[in-house]
Amino acid sequence: MHKKIMIIICIFIIMTCSLGNNKIRNKEEKIYKNIYIENINMTSLTKKQCIDVLKEAYPLEDINLKYNSNVWTIHPDDIEFRYKVEEATDKALKYTRTEKIIENFKRKSKLIVNEKHHIKLEADYNSKKLNTIIDCISKQVDKEFVNATLAIENDGSFKKLPSKEGRKLQKEELKKEIDEMIKNKNIVDLNLPVKNTIPTLKTEDVDSVNAILGQFSTAFNNDTSRGSNIHVAGESSSDIILMPNETYSYNKATGPRVLSKGYKYAPVIVGGKYMNGEGGGVCQVSTTIYNAALLAGLEIVEVHNHTYLSHYVSGGRDATVAYGYYDLKFKNPYSHPIYIKNVVGKGSITSKIYGCKDDGQRIYVRTEHEYKKEKIIIKTYRVYLDENNQKIKEELISTSKYDKK
Repeated sequence: MHKKIMIIICIFIIMTCSLGNNKIRNKEEKIYKNIYIENINMTSLTKKQCIDVLKEAYPLEDINLKYNSNVWTIHPDDIEFRYKVEEATDKALKYTRTEKIIENFKRKSKLIVNEKHHIKLEADYNSKKLNTIIDCISKQVDKEFVNATLAIENDGSFKKLPSKEGRKLQKEELKKEIDEMIKNKNIVDLNLPVKNTIPTLKTEDVDSVNAILGQFSTAFNNDTSRGSNIHVAGESSSDIILMPNETYSYNKATGPRVLSKGYKYAPVIVGGKYMNGEGGGVCQVSTTIYNAALLAGLEIVEVHNHTYLSHYVSGGRDATVAYGYYDLKFKNPYSHPIYIKNVVGKGSITSKIYGCKDDGQRIYVRTEHEYKKEKIIIKTYRVYLDENNQKIKEELISTSKYDKK
């Protein structure tokens, strides 16, 4: 116990003498022993000497960013990049020169017995300027992907163009890499983190569309306003690619059936009565598409029947539409895209559902009729057959209720 007290007293005497001698002999302050900045021992160095040592050990270097044969160089001044050497030096000098004498004594005591004190050299840069540079690089690197294209002509011929992958600089990832590199004081060349962007419609998707899965035709009087509307609606609801699990909406495809879109006044059923309205006749187009979708094995999501039986299709197989109220919707259940094609001729419209021949199925549609006093009730079934035309399964698609005229 007496020995420990004696050691402390001796240390105190030595420190007091040392402080007095330092004040007499050294006008310039020096860093106390066993004080380190990072892993460099700064014992007895002046402020200028310490700064010089740090600048030599941690020089400011250019940041080179590489991608393929291109190189972008970020100079330290471009982003106000610096190491806080003066701040770290001041911390080292002031560590044993606080305003509290007892705290200074405690710290010096530990340093005298070889307990090291480490100070971190921090780095700083202007993140906004770095973001601006990265945005500029991104504009030079990024490239939009190109979707494959598919067009099927009225004669059934195919026109296809391949897809092309795009690329996109991963800006956040790059910022993080640069930030960590600067903070770790290890400046090296970086390869830009660039990822390929995949087209939503790829070449193989388009190539898989190679057969008709289902088609249906209806007839109409071409030389009427109604016939004109069928032409307009047939074209606007055609040439649509439906990806796997995607849902087709007839109303979305055509949009509002108004005069400004080329539609004319023609007979429509409103409240159970025939009257002239914009777009009369568009239901024949939706009905034709609906029957093609039935035969193609597509999943029927929404369908509605007319008030009365239609003259252009048998009962239970019509699909009335009214923009904002009734729609025809069906989903693509296959793992390949399908292509909806309407061919409108003089007096007939044919809807064809193209897809992958591997998705083709043997399907027919049957209906059951029930006649009541004021209503005709028709149930519509879709029947699936095997290669030997034996029934595999049957599903109820809809139950339609018609008023008797």
